[in-house]
Amino acid sequence: MNILQLCIRVPYPPVDGGSIAMYHMQQSLHENGATLKVLSFNTIKQLADINSLDKDYLSMTRIEGIFLDNRINPFAALFNIFTGESYHIVRFIRRDFEEKLIEILKKEQFDIVQLESLYMIPYIETIRKYSTANVVLRTHNIEHLIWKRLSLAATNPLRKWYLNLLSERLRHYEQLALNKVDAIVAMTPEDVKILRDLGTEVPLTIAPVGVNINEYHPFPKPDPQLVFHIGAMDWLPNQESVDWFLKSIWPIVISKVPQAKLALAGKKMPESVKSKANAQITVSDFVPDGKAFIGRGGIMIVPLLSGSGMRVKIIEGMAMGKAIVTTSIGVEGIPGKNGSEFLLADTAEEFAERVILLLQQPHLQEELGNNARAFVMKSFNNLQIGKDLMTFYENLKAD
Repeated sequence: MNILQLCIRVPYPPVDGGSIAMYHMQQSLHENGATLKVLSFNTIKQLADINSLDKDYLSMTRIEGIFLDNRINPFAALFNIFTGESYHIVRFIRRDFEEKLIEILKKEQFDIVQLESLYMIPYIETIRKYSTANVVLRTHNIEHLIWKRLSLAATNPLRKWYLNLLSERLRHYEQLALNKVDAIVAMTPEDVKILRDLGTEVPLTIAPVGVNINEYHPFPKPDPQLVFHIGAMDWLPNQESVDWFLKSIWPIVISKVPQAKLALAGKKMPESVKSKANAQITVSDFVPDGKAFIGRGGIMIVPLLSGSGMRVKIIEGMAMGKAIVTTSIGVEGIPGKNGSEFLLADTAEEFAERVILLLQQPHLQEELGNNARAFVMKSFNNLQIGKDLMTFYENLKAD
């Protein structure tokens, strides 16, 4: 099966949730016999020298990239308010990307064109014109829901209004777009339900982010007093979650366990977070080896208050045998058991209590971590996820 994957950014190296999700999917499809071709935006925020990427990756994906300056333009964003269009979507409509797509579709026949996220929807008409392939949307998140949750949490009236505007325009666009594709691949059962409620009538399947368990191993002797968070800090839900933890949770933790330490890492780390660094709080803009960073810590925190889809970093942490404390939103799409594979908390007091419990009883860290790793090996095997998706694609072709 020949599959063209359209990506909003270069997925290699896989350093954040979105790139990890795309990369692991590529691995999984390739290992199940698919031939891949990748066309990606090469964004200024995650700019990659494609010719210098790993040779095996280049061979597997035959990737080509089109440069995109995807930074927020305040003037364009302001003007967009009066257009009625979604600013999130229009930023990814580029003629040079369309021209390269046409060139590829004229040169090669594909069975499936897989759109990685809603932002690739504007290219459907071009795909239909130059290809007979089935067009499949892979939804990493329910995009409008992220902004809706952020608007609900906002306290500044102007910010709340603007976030709600973004959410409503995205929701409208999603509703119109969902039945333009031939099928949808969702990350979680929760997302499937929302997609159906939005009016989706095309075939739906679930393909969560999987891991190659052989690439993830528990580190020897992690620091049981080290609490850590890792995630891209140019994603607003991560900013919100870290701010909440620092303001409302960490002071409670440190008052009960004064020897505890906190490590925060993620690209585009805001100055407001960097300023919190002290003898017990380490803040890093970027870590060259995410697995090593995860491996050193004892307790992984994912205090999400908004967002949608599936948290890839939680799956990675589980695969490495980490004890994880998260919220109900953080664990969406991960059907583990509270108290067995992770600890759940939705208030600052509860979150602090769970972290304090693990700091005071390190043997619980090991117990949770062992359970989490076994759970991921069973439920998030990357090879099996790709096999199931290939079967779905074969059936789609047959119809």
